[in-house]
Amino acid sequence: MAQDGFKVSLVKLCQWFDMPRRTVYYRSTKAAPKVQDHFVKPIKAMIEENPSFGYRTVAHLLGFNKNTVQRIFQLKGWQV
Repeated sequence: MAQDGFKVSLVKLCQWFDMPRRTVYYRSTKAAPKVQDHFVKPIKAMIEENPSFGYRTVAHLLGFNKNTVQRIFQLKGWQV
C-alpha cells in the first residue's frame, strides 16, 4: 500500500488483520550458543589423531559427558 501512495499506520494494520501489535514488534533474545574452550581443545586433538572416532568414543576416552561432546561436534560442524 505504501508503494501506491497510501500511508497506513501499524496500529490500523494490526486491527484489520486482528493481530496483536506485540507480535509484530517481537524480537527473539536468545543468545548464541557458547562453547567452553577447555572442552574443545582435547576433543579437537583427539579427532585429529583419530578421525574415525565418533562422539561416544571421544567422550568415553576423555571422560566427558557424551551429550556435551555431541553438542560441541554439532556446533563446530565436525563430522561424526
